[in-house]
Amino acid sequence: MPHSSLDKYLEKPIIIIGSGRSGTTIMSEIIYQHEQLAWHSNYQEIIVFTPLINLLRRLQDNKFWRLKKFYKYVGVSKNTRQEGQSWLDLAFFNPIERYNFWEYITGKRIDFSRGFLLNERATDEEKQKIRTFLAKQVKYQGRQRLIMKFTGPARLEYLTSIFPDAIIINVLRAPVPTVRSWLEVGFWQRMGINKLWWLGAYTPEEEAYAETVKDQPAIITALQYRKLMETTEMEINKLGLKVYESRYEDFVKDPKTFIYNMMQFMQLPPSKYVDAYLENISISNRNNRQATSQKSDMDEATKQRIIEIAGKYQ
Repeated sequence: MPHSSLDKYLEKPIIIIGSGRSGTTIMSEIIYQHEQLAWHSNYQEIIVFTPLINLLRRLQDNKFWRLKKFYKYVGVSKNTRQEGQSWLDLAFFNPIERYNFWEYITGKRIDFSRGFLLNERATDEEKQKIRTFLAKQVKYQGRQRLIMKFTGPARLEYLTSIFPDAIIINVLRAPVPTVRSWLEVGFWQRMGINKLWWLGAYTPEEEAYAETVKDQPAIITALQYRKLMETTEMEINKLGLKVYESRYEDFVKDPKTFIYNMMQFMQLPPSKYVDAYLENISISNRNNRQATSQKSDMDEATKQRIIEIAGKYQ
């Protein structure tokens, strides 16, 4: 692929991956405060066809002022955060994990939302299109580097074929609280609570087993948790990637040190905005909290079965 003047905006992009409900959101929202970083926005998820929408960030977030602070929303689920915000709050240029955009930018060949994309690499045309668009995203936001967050399948072979020098953070969390948290999310209740949501990695035996437990939400969710852990490990080993593994359980013990060490791996300098954010939020270990509804309430036998399915991925 020929060198472009935009390539400087895509040097060492940061990719945060994780199973979902593993702590990726709270960790990324802290890192997103860094003044060097451009990220995917709520506006780009709606207006997928042009990077020009990213100019909005310069109006709302620049060296003179930041019109929006998220302190009271950090660590709160997206659904709860949206319920507690006014229409004006939601109109701000906010970071978001987005898939409408990725479905658009990767085209019909790639099922980015649901595919594991194992053994899948971007074509030269896809690389050029995606890199040009995302470089403009960084440029128009007035930043120096790109950060992205993806949950579900890691999609590492596809993503690193586009961003070969990416810095990758893999967020992990114990299986029982992760599964419990999935069961409480509206998206999962609609999409993955009684079927295999992601496609392209399950063996016929696993698919047959999933059919037998589709009326056991915690068990079929645990099966999907394990497959995410298994395929991520497989891709990391296959590609020989140097990946920073970060555990939710370590994060909640000492968030400031944890984020400092993560930023060092990301090759980010200290940031007063990240420091201020950490000073203004409260972080607690949610692993041992009670279930919020009958959907996620588990007896000890179910918890033990989840642990057995997760196997070494604890």
